[in-house]
Amino acid sequence: MTYRLWWTVGYTCTSERQFLAAKPRLQPAVYEMLDDALRRAAQVGRAGGVAWLIEGDDKTRLERGSIETTLRKRAQELEMQAQPETDRRGRPPRRE
Repeated sequence: MTYRLWWTVGYTCTSERQFLAAKPRLQPAVYEMLDDALRRAAQVGRAGGVAWLIEGDDKTRLERGSIETTLRKRAQELEMQAQPETDRRGRPPRRE
């Protein structure tokens, strides 16, 4: 299963109409899991870009508004999944 994320920096496309016109020229970022695509969409937003669309092979289709709503609801969960494992003292595990 793959999910494709289309995003731009804020000044490239400022409206949905501009994005749709530019979409054939854009290269999507491809992820194997929806959560990974959502994590990247959150990073794009924090960096000043716009995550316009996530499409999946399973017919998943999240447009800008749906992506933003999902990120508001699941932001803490997605960030917690991305945290590296640590021991009781907050240190990363030792590599042998």
